[in-house]
Amino acid sequence: MGKKGVRRYLWGVVALLLILSASLAVMGYQGRERVAVIRIEGEVQDFSHADLLYKALRDQRVKAVVVEVNSPGGTVQACFETEEVMRQLRKEKPVVVTCGEYATSGAYLFSSAASYIFARSTTLTAGLGVIAIWVSYENWLEKEGIRYYRWCTGQLKDLGAPYRGPTEEENRYLQSLVENLLEEAIGRIKRNRPGLENVLESLRDGSTLYGKEALERGLVDNLGTFEDAVRKAGELAGLRKGSYRLVYLR
Repeated sequence: MGKKGVRRYLWGVVALLLILSASLAVMGYQGRERVAVIRIEGEVQDFSHADLLYKALRDQRVKAVVVEVNSPGGTVQACFETEEVMRQLRKEKPVVVTCGEYATSGAYLFSSAASYIFARSTTLTAGLGVIAIWVSYENWLEKEGIRYYRWCTGQLKDLGAPYRGPTEEENRYLQSLVENLLEEAIGRIKRNRPGLENVLESLRDGSTLYGKEALERGLVDNLGTFEDAVRKAGELAGLRKGSYRLVYLR
């Protein structure tokens, strides 16, 4: 083999080693353990956040999850679903919630399912309750001379229709419905955070608390920032500092 052949051979070996080294580095980077971050911002109106929690549950590289909550709650079913998935996730991996400006009503409900909850001192939380709204234009329609006719297969089929107001029976039915949903929500919080029975009873009126008072009453575990939540998640997962990376699930 001549000098040119030797050079080409050596350059080929160097190139191969560089490629192999880069591949190993990428594999190592991709294989690093992860702490997933999920943001819940604004009203929870669908199951998209629950889907992200499921995604974190299924990903074996994710060892812990940080959930940033800045929400007033949302629809009953969406909040219940999010709470259910978070509770399921907590059984497999540490879940740390960090509350922003507010985490009230349904947002506190699903936050209660976390392994650990951080709040700011001025975070607005609690505000437990269920609201059903029925807007009726019946008087306006009558004033304008507009009449309506209805044919229903059941008396509750047009419950909430804007062309009429509720009957006394419907009033009783809707009131019992919201009260039952509140009982369900409080029951879930009690299961997630045992020992809050007396505190939750005092919050049935829908009152809110700031983070500092929420800490004193056991609704949250500590006051802190997003960085504190990340550190806590790594600690609960038994991860060494610098051995994992954050991934934002969207």
